[in-house]
Amino acid sequence: MIDELDAKRCAEALYDERISSNLDAIEAAGQWGEKTLVPLICKEIFKKIEIKKEDKVLEIGCGSGVLGNYLKKYCAEYYGVDISFKMLQKFFEEYNSERKCTLIQAISDKLPFPTNTFSMVVINGVTMYLHGNDLLEKTLTEIERISTKNAVIFIGENVIPSRIYWEYRWFQNLNYFAQQVAKPYIKIRLWLAQRNSKLVGKWKFFHYAVSPNLIKKFFDGKGQIYLSDAAAMTIKKRKYGKYWKGNRRMDFVIKLGS
Repeated sequence: MIDELDAKRCAEALYDERISSNLDAIEAAGQWGEKTLVPLICKEIFKKIEIKKEDKVLEIGCGSGVLGNYLKKYCAEYYGVDISFKMLQKFFEEYNSERKCTLIQAISDKLPFPTNTFSMVVINGVTMYLHGNDLLEKTLTEIERISTKNAVIFIGENVIPSRIYWEYRWFQNLNYFAQQVAKPYIKIRLWLAQRNSKLVGKWKFFHYAVSPNLIKKFFDGKGQIYLSDAAAMTIKKRKYGKYWKGNRRMDFVIKLGS
């Protein structure tokens, strides 16, 4: 089983490796894919969260600032936190020449902000690296703590159990009948990787699946929860149609106090 510290070290090492090769911000982030689609994906996220000019926004896991650079143009204040100093440095170098945002190195479950600080919290493409419900729940607790009573929380690009098979490119390339055989194999291998370190092998860095039920249970009675296909998935399906192959992730939007 990958413990919390190992997961954080793996994430930071991955980011630092990307930064070391003189990549631009989008390439360094490593998750956006085709560059021409990036503005469309950011706009799709923007539409979901309905950001307002008076909002004080925190992005957790802001990385090299691809989404943050888009969001900071539409809010009163933007704060970005990330585990990797080098990713924050990339953000600052490419997108913060006018110093319109505040960047801080921090981890998701120990946020350096007072209670009731932000009217909007964004965490996009991060939960897959928060291995284990305990770390995820600590992160959600921190998000709730620093959010105002009517805040909007966006938890984007989540791997969910029913779609985890699509995280593997080799699975995507199988025909329908081969996929039906591969699904139980993937499920068993992930189960073994989580329970016995000697059986992890190539599954060591598997993406963590977030159950919609966990999110619903955590925010039960605290606000309205909306689920939808991830913004990137929506845009890519719109461009490539039924022939598109790729991850089937989901976005959560939580409107507290609703």
